[in-house]
Amino acid sequence: MSNEQLMQAIKTQWGAVIEEACKTSMVPAAFLAALIANETGGKADARRFEPHVLCALWEVLLGRQGAYGGIKTPALVQYVSQMAAGTVRVPSMLPSDAFNRLDALATSWGLTQIMGWHVLGTSHDLDDLRDPEGNLNFALRLFGEFAEQFQLDLSKDFEAMFRCWNGGHPTAQTFDTNYVPNGLARMATWNAL
Repeated sequence: MSNEQLMQAIKTQWGAVIEEACKTSMVPAAFLAALIANETGGKADARRFEPHVLCALWEVLLGRQGAYGGIKTPALVQYVSQMAAGTVRVPSMLPSDAFNRLDALATSWGLTQIMGWHVLGTSHDLDDLRDPEGNLNFALRLFGEFAEQFQLDLSKDFEAMFRCWNGGHPTAQTFDTNYVPNGLARMATWNAL
């Protein structure tokens, strides 16, 4: 499928949702649409399990590491065990779905492939990441955090924003060397539609 066909398909299916989400953000619709194209090609039910993230979360859960992505052991234990706040060690008995819950944190979800662990410590849950509107709104929230942390202008620092999304910071190497060029080209295609 060509970039034009892909972006047209995303515009047809998700254009109204993208425009609505971007109304309260400096992030232009073209950027969000290109991000969707890069991450899932517009498939709202997309998900990708990340084994290295699961290993990192296990290290935190078992107390071998203090944190992963800002998630500390108490918050992770609370989420996995579904126990009240204040528990700071792994309980001897875990709910039957504890390992599935941990796997879900190590999986990226929805149109923009947001890692499940990002919902910890927020008022959101995994259902928000699976819902197209919720996913886009949460993505915009994360871009706001990137902008604050790295002093990015969300209306124009698109290369840095793509790098943040794919690698965690504005100068990150992307896992796909064409990730940034594809994103920028897809933004141009969206704007030309």
